[in-house]
Amino acid sequence: MSIFDAIKKSVLEGFSSEITVADIFFSVGVAFIAGLFILLIYRLTYKGVSFSRSFEGTLLMVCTTSALIVLSITSNLALSLGMVGALSIVRFRTAIKDASDTAFMFWAVAAGITAGAHYYILTLVGSLLIGFLTFLSLKIIGNYDPSFLLIVRAKTDTALEYAAKMLSENGFRYRLTSINSTADYNEAIYEISVGSRHSKLVSALKKIPDVTDVNLVDCRNSPV
Repeated sequence: MSIFDAIKKSVLEGFSSEITVADIFFSVGVAFIAGLFILLIYRLTYKGVSFSRSFEGTLLMVCTTSALIVLSITSNLALSLGMVGALSIVRFRTAIKDASDTAFMFWAVAAGITAGAHYYILTLVGSLLIGFLTFLSLKIIGNYDPSFLLIVRAKTDTALEYAAKMLSENGFRYRLTSINSTADYNEAIYEISVGSRHSKLVSALKKIPDVTDVNLVDCRNSPV
């Protein structure tokens, strides 16, 4: 047997010519279970402002569809080459609003691929491990108070100085990002972590003489 025949034999042995009904049920079923677990972790750790039900369904569909694609690829060499060529021209233009959503999408694809390749233990145990670590890390990060942009407008510099003094005396964590001055008003913008005291803070700042406007905007950035 020549070396080319040996290579050909080893390659062809990696493909099974038949896909049984049991293979389909096991692969898609395990991918579906892993997808449900991914959805559970996604719901428990979601910190965004606009929850998308369609993205949840997309995660589940991506997980099961990936398993189906890999299951068909592993059964036929010609089909696998054709599938690679077909998928290479597919382009997705849907914008992902949160970076963590991209990570969950990759997780769903990975779970589907391993399930379609008959690595069921890897799919389940790997998903459990990733889910535990994701839940733990995101919960630890989520213990920090969210950051806000505090915009204070006043007629005088003295009022802005008094507002900054009030923030320091009340223990707020803040960082001055910009100061603007016009003929009509002076404006200071802070990045601040206020926790649940945002209403009291806005009310207290508005009571300062010569302060005209106080705005608090959720910026969803890292804590200060």
